[in-house]
Amino acid sequence: MSVIVRGPTLSEQVCEFVREHIINGTYKPGQVLVEAELAEELGVSRTPVSSALIVLKERGLLEEQGGRLAVAKQSIMDVVDLYRCRLALDSLATRLAAELITGEGLARLEHQLRVWERPPLEDDLHALWVADMSFHEIIYQVTGNRHLIRFAQIAHELAAIYRRNTIRKLSASGQGRSREVVRAEHQKIFESLVERDPDLAEVAAREHVENIIVHLNQLEVVNPNWDLEDSGGDCSG
Repeated sequence: MSVIVRGPTLSEQVCEFVREHIINGTYKPGQVLVEAELAEELGVSRTPVSSALIVLKERGLLEEQGGRLAVAKQSIMDVVDLYRCRLALDSLATRLAAELITGEGLARLEHQLRVWERPPLEDDLHALWVADMSFHEIIYQVTGNRHLIRFAQIAHELAAIYRRNTIRKLSASGQGRSREVVRAEHQKIFESLVERDPDLAEVAAREHVENIIVHLNQLEVVNPNWDLEDSGGDCSG
């Protein structure tokens, strides 16, 4: 019996290319993406590029700007609203993970925690950012709930842009959440999963996100016109 394996379409490949460039900061907030230029760069027609940009707009990574599509800009209050959604998603995911996690899953989480224990380097914010994202993504993967994973992916993509676009500015100004604080919160989540205690896990996850929201609200009070697009994400978690 023949089996047909479906690979990514051109549109899906373009979508992933642009998504990665937005999240890693290559494409900056407010930057207009021109279909013709992307098509030429990737060696494809404009049709898959157009389809990909529409998908990314629906996911909130792009927005209309003068009749064209540009990388979405975010205010602090946009990010607060995003983390309010994550409050519900992370709490549920961590609760489910406490019931389902295996030794392999715990080992993967512990590996990400170790990144936070390394001696501070001059420019290790990227490593912390990746470890932070990976820690939470592993928890979602453990749930095996494809709908929850999909909702979370969208929320995490948008949160990733925030962290990437504010990290250096907040750290340089001393307004970022410290690596010690974030690491301690992750450790608390990890320990609740080791105990396989759903109630404790849910509380730990909720407190972690609530602390981020409090931090963001404080930034809004200090400077309601904070310009996120000129900066690099703090160690929010």
